[in-house]
Amino acid sequence: MYILGISNSIDSNVALLKDGKMIFAAGEERFSRVKMDDSFPERALHAALMYAGITLKDIDIVSYGWHKGFPEIHLESYVARCNDIAAHGKEARETMMERIRLETERCGKRRKVFDDRMEELKLKGKVEYFDHHVSHAANAFFGSPFDEALVVTLDAAGDYRSSTVSIGKGKELTELSCNFTFDGLGFFYGQITEYLGFKPHRHEGKVTGLAAYGDPKKCLPIMRQMIRVKDGKIEGLLDQYFKPFFFGQKPALKAALSEHTREDIAAAVQQHLEDVVLAYIGHYLAEHGTHNLACSGGIFANVKMNQCIRNLKGVKDLFIFPQMNDGGLAVGAAYLSAIKHGITPEKFTSAYLGPESNEAETQETFKRHAKDIRVTELQHKELVEKTVELIDKNTVIGLFQGRMEYGPRALGNRTILYHAKDRSVNNWLNERLRRTEFMPFAPVTTMELAPQCFIGWKPEHITTRFMTECYDVTPALREKAPAIVHVDGTARPQIIAREDNPFYYDLIEAWHRKTGSLCLINTSFNEHEEPIVCTVEDAVGSMLQDNVDCLVINGKYLVERTAPPKRKV
Repeated sequence: MYILGISNSIDSNVALLKDGKMIFAAGEERFSRVKMDDSFPERALHAALMYAGITLKDIDIVSYGWHKGFPEIHLESYVARCNDIAAHGKEARETMMERIRLETERCGKRRKVFDDRMEELKLKGKVEYFDHHVSHAANAFFGSPFDEALVVTLDAAGDYRSSTVSIGKGKELTELSCNFTFDGLGFFYGQITEYLGFKPHRHEGKVTGLAAYGDPKKCLPIMRQMIRVKDGKIEGLLDQYFKPFFFGQKPALKAALSEHTREDIAAAVQQHLEDVVLAYIGHYLAEHGTHNLACSGGIFANVKMNQCIRNLKGVKDLFIFPQMNDGGLAVGAAYLSAIKHGITPEKFTSAYLGPESNEAETQETFKRHAKDIRVTELQHKELVEKTVELIDKNTVIGLFQGRMEYGPRALGNRTILYHAKDRSVNNWLNERLRRTEFMPFAPVTTMELAPQCFIGWKPEHITTRFMTECYDVTPALREKAPAIVHVDGTARPQIIAREDNPFYYDLIEAWHRKTGSLCLINTSFNEHEEPIVCTVEDAVGSMLQDNVDCLVINGKYLVERTAPPKRKV
């Protein structure tokens, strides 16, 4: 049975299940080259069918986990929340009504785009619709290594809700509680993101990095007047500073924040997010006992918060679905269809689920750029040793191999590598890539070296396969790899076993043998505001733009420039 999951919201994605096994998953942005593309995922769909060697006629079910419609089961509690907000006065009522009008209008338009395309593709009769947050919960729980877990979803908005708490057990998800979009933590963080001059729903990670440079206490009283936890519910305070939208802050909020520095504001929004999430999750842990925790939704892209969650009393182990944003709804919906039809989906153990460039495509790319590049073919061991030698000579490496990673993180197949000895790399390489970041580049290391690097890390911590959590670093790592340590003493690692990615693993091990270093820098292979590279053509083009010095391709080719780089204007 082929189950096709589709999401056509911000970061549109497709996922393809074959008899419960995830055989392909990718975002439209990688093919269209439009960052966070929210159009119908035509190109990603074509890539999925090509990979599987099937046509649309072979698809048994299309699963859609977005814009199912108003969840009537929650009508009574929704009306109660509306009445509560209205009781807080005219400003709160007007903000609430603005949220309802906008959400209804946008949801209807997005759903119509999907339905119309299903009609055109003659797939309408095969579509199964699922709730947004139930789809988030499904990718979190059914993708996790757990047989039983507390399942938490947190974002800004989806099918009129912003969060849920459920119990996952076997093939069942039982919802315990939810919050509506008037109370979206994603909007809370997004409001401050925009105020600080960044793009909400895209640059929240910059705020997380900036937060380490400020004092949260100075602005924390303001944040506490925006959103809070009360009796196991998250409540947006619409009569004060908070608006449940990404754009446009209330004048009162702007006035209050204008007296503070960007660093202190960032520190406060990060601190309050952590406080609210820990109180929210902690309430249900206390009520239902110690649990494994499975999480999904855009809020869980916050790696510093995720570190706090792992350390929360009552958490046995933690899983964050690697594509935690709305692109992951394609996987969650597909999982729900599988369960509905008696198929147990396989656990999510690898993010290498995108397309790969075959030898013919690779050679054609080399021919197209023959005047500008030199290609050297080497055996595995030779290429590992040559790459280590180049890194030791301060060469920026673009590593391109195998299947593209699914989700927002580069995990060794579409990655930029450099050594972590030079603290200044975070300035000059970000400038070269036209990025503005406040958090240092992430480290990648092996399972064997990880205990020397990260305090409290354990081999079963699956989050570190996907770079979704921070850890405090050891003194040894701080000394040997200062470039990857943030000012707060943390780093966001990727930790790999050889079976995960043999060439990548061998490269890190060889680097350690040669230099004694415990890690390498891994950052995503892309310029600022561009998607991660997808094809060999993308990778070569990026090198020719001077984003990297040379390429290591498919574990056999070293590709170097023979002409000066051609920087974009």
